[in-house]
Amino acid sequence: MEKITVTGDDLTFEQVIQVACQNAKIELGDMTNVERSVALIRQKVDAGEVIYGVTTGFGAKADKTISAADAVKLQANLLLSHATGVGKPFPERMVRAALLIRLNTLMKGYSGVKPETLKRLKSFLNHRIHPVVPEQGSLGASGDLCPLSHLALPLIEEGSVEYKGVEYKSRVFFKSEELLELKKATGQDENDEEKWEKIELSYKEGLALNNGTTIMAALGTFAVYDFGRLLKLATLTSSLMLEAFCAREKAFDDKVHQVRKHEEQIEVARWIREFTAGSTFMNVSPATLKSRSRTAGSNPTETEELKKRTDLLEELAGKKIKPQDSYSFRCMPQVFGASLQALNHVRGIFANELNAVVDNPLLFVEEGEVISAGNFHGQPLALALDYLKLAIAEIGNIVERQINKLLDKATNDLLEPFLVYDEKNINSGLMIAQYVAASLVSENKVLVHPASADSIPTSANTEDHVSMGATAGRQALEILENVKKVITIAILTAHHAMEIRRRQFKEFDLELEMARPTAELFHEVKRVIADFNNDTFLNDDRYLYDDLDAIAKNYDNFAGIAEKFLPQVKK
Repeated sequence: MEKITVTGDDLTFEQVIQVACQNAKIELGDMTNVERSVALIRQKVDAGEVIYGVTTGFGAKADKTISAADAVKLQANLLLSHATGVGKPFPERMVRAALLIRLNTLMKGYSGVKPETLKRLKSFLNHRIHPVVPEQGSLGASGDLCPLSHLALPLIEEGSVEYKGVEYKSRVFFKSEELLELKKATGQDENDEEKWEKIELSYKEGLALNNGTTIMAALGTFAVYDFGRLLKLATLTSSLMLEAFCAREKAFDDKVHQVRKHEEQIEVARWIREFTAGSTFMNVSPATLKSRSRTAGSNPTETEELKKRTDLLEELAGKKIKPQDSYSFRCMPQVFGASLQALNHVRGIFANELNAVVDNPLLFVEEGEVISAGNFHGQPLALALDYLKLAIAEIGNIVERQINKLLDKATNDLLEPFLVYDEKNINSGLMIAQYVAASLVSENKVLVHPASADSIPTSANTEDHVSMGATAGRQALEILENVKKVITIAILTAHHAMEIRRRQFKEFDLELEMARPTAELFHEVKRVIADFNNDTFLNDDRYLYDDLDAIAKNYDNFAGIAEKFLPQVKK
């Protein structure tokens, strides 16, 4: 994997994912603007100018002046005093994303951070030294002060770091045998630029490091990335359920969606057509079923069992006269498409934020100005994340209804009740799996309440409106994890429904074919749960936790199937 050059101007979602999840190495671009901003802030301090957070206190103490002699100490105190986060630490991928995004915004040259400080942040990423950052504590204005202080503390050998799965106090780690081994492993010698010495923060550096929207941006990046994958897998899983139900395919006809003109609705309809292309389970003809039923029942010596099956096929033919299916199937392009539309909107906001200047005050070198303003305010991100929360939750809502439809004998068009054979009335099948899906979507209805609807004054009312964007971001990822679990249940449901439908038709020598994408999904379930290849798993209740756990652990494989087939879809 090639190194990613961080310039401040062109960081992409894909690059954040590569660095955060695949440990791609980075290098820093031209630092001319960085050096000029450092020179400007030093010039201003030497001239005795009043600059917020440099020669004044912070927040409610902005009216208090700071001597030049104390201005450096002020920056270290800022990080120490603001690092008061609580809760479990952010996972490694989130810390890596935050380091990269923060480094990128500082590279733009509006913040007054020294090149050596930026090089140390680069070293943290490249050598996988990760600051320990508690999840809770950000108000989303002035940016993510609390978690970003934790992110920056190891620069001054404070706070904690995680290295190779072990957590250390920073002051211990940077004098440890582990760091010595790292130096040897990387071939460090006296000519290397990285000495791993404690950084002495200069004017404004503490404020530049902890003031901004970086945690919100990292949370949003993963919400966008993960939801994009989930939406494709949800569409594939629902397409397999459509086949198992023998659903009406005309609802996904392109001309239907073209006349409404919503691009994302049109696109999801294309996805469904792509995922079900070639399937002979879709749109099963009542005439064919009735014809097959008469043939099966023509033998005067037929057994009672055969007559029962013939009656079942005739009954199914009667149900398939209905020209349209329920909303949870028929309106998939409209509902999934609306969520895709929200995703695309939010993606644009966060793509912009990855390359934005978000601290305060800002240094405009060309004009020789230092301006105090509010780019740290997370409102654009908070509103977007709250919108995304709803879009994610809605996918869980409609997929849970699809699950229920295939389990309920009143609506599943003669699939077995709860998708299990139960002649002795002793099996519950997937009954409680649907309960779990229902509990998850109900939990999401609480989490989806907009975090940005709230604001609480802080800093003695100086910071009197906040965004709560980091809360919205954490909730978005929590909702996403819940919907992933719903999709896991949906995959199991779709598999069982299709297995039963295949058996029904096979009894009448109707060898119907699944589409290639849905067949691959179906057989991937059989690969990860090996005993699904025999004929008994639908006959008796079983320990479903292990089945669901196996599917969940192979989530990336299932998502990969959906992604593999979508490049064929025209945009």
